[in-house]
Amino acid sequence: MKKCFAFALCLALLLIMAFSVSAEAPKYIDDNAAELTGSVRLLTAFKGSLGTDQLIEDFNKYYPNVEVTYDVYVNNADGNMTANTAIQSGNVDVILSFGTHNTAFRWENGMLADITDRLAADGLDLVKEWGTDAYVYNDRVYCFPSGGLSIFVALNMDMWNAAGLGAIPDSWTYEEYLDACRKMTQRAEDGTVTVYGGTDFNQRDYWTYSMRQTKGVDAFYNADGQADFTSGLAAKILNRELAAEAEGIWYPKINLITNSQKSRDMLLNGNAASCVESIITRFVMNTEQYPHDFIMGYAPYPVNEAGEVNYALGNMPNSFYCVTDNAQSPDAAYAFAKFASTYGGKYLYKAGHTTTWTGTNPDEIVDLVFGSREQAAQFVDVDSYIKNVIAVGQPAYHEEYIVGYSAVASLLDEYTDLILSGQVSVEDGLAELNELANEAIEEAK
Repeated sequence: MKKCFAFALCLALLLIMAFSVSAEAPKYIDDNAAELTGSVRLLTAFKGSLGTDQLIEDFNKYYPNVEVTYDVYVNNADGNMTANTAIQSGNVDVILSFGTHNTAFRWENGMLADITDRLAADGLDLVKEWGTDAYVYNDRVYCFPSGGLSIFVALNMDMWNAAGLGAIPDSWTYEEYLDACRKMTQRAEDGTVTVYGGTDFNQRDYWTYSMRQTKGVDAFYNADGQADFTSGLAAKILNRELAAEAEGIWYPKINLITNSQKSRDMLLNGNAASCVESIITRFVMNTEQYPHDFIMGYAPYPVNEAGEVNYALGNMPNSFYCVTDNAQSPDAAYAFAKFASTYGGKYLYKAGHTTTWTGTNPDEIVDLVFGSREQAAQFVDVDSYIKNVIAVGQPAYHEEYIVGYSAVASLLDEYTDLILSGQVSVEDGLAELNELANEAIEEAK
């Protein structure tokens, strides 16, 4: 009996070993990389010095016979319309597409190539490689969910220290953050605010990151797949923001929107002591365009309630490398998009963005962005940068349900303006938004 058991055990181990050897590892670089030819026209939001030149140079070490050129577009409404026209005109092979709503619009309208079979052939599992398989349309894959954002509070450390606020917290609530803003706010003798304690990011939907922080998944939807703007959480967030603005400790977000102001400008020019940010690091070393002499610190994004899991600590999916449906060299375009989403994802940090690829080595990032830790210390609090911007292994929000997402996002932008400008109350505006969002979701089903 013992001999039979031992034989069976050995046989099982041999089978496991054989399976392990035969199971192919994910293929990040093509077997014929050196022989692959073609050209790739990349459309990106990042100029060469923001990582694009290094990305292409690194790619060509493996694929020397693929020529990559690029154009830069502006990631705003007009810029995305221009990008769509360029794709439809056959002038783009790979696009770095920002936002679920923009990317969903592109796959819904036939602009992007189906890469499902290519991913399967390469053994690339979306969840294992990039943490989510949510961005699938009609059971097919049209993008690499490879680019991310870390959301944080950027601090003027001179003002933080002058207010006696101590060490940068490892975690804090929004009320604690706003109390810090209260202490950092500076006023003239007549009570006029000269330095705001803080401000939100200038993009309309950034108030919803507090929804994402609490919920962890599908901020815009409830468990039944309907819109989730009237459950109380959205109202709490918007009322809190408006109250801070009315008190004068937060610069009004509607001013940022209507005047095309940047929250980072307010921080770097000394008009705000802190701001909610995501991409400011790419500007911090540019002291010629943004003259400042303070060290920047990075605090974690605040939570709504003490003790909550903070799903805004990690890198949240934000951008997508996509092969266009009319790419002139599909094999070369796919190879480049795959490389940019894996080994090349680290270069997104040069632009203040992040990568969601699970194979990224965090030890490379400080040197890549700043040159060295010593160089980084001249501009930022390095430990808080590593903890709250690189943020490897931290909980991160993601989406699993995106039915009607692009339409819901457009409605969200519209009602954000109406609410923040006072044209409708928070409660009435959210009720209207919820009703229209539900209509858009039903229409998209």
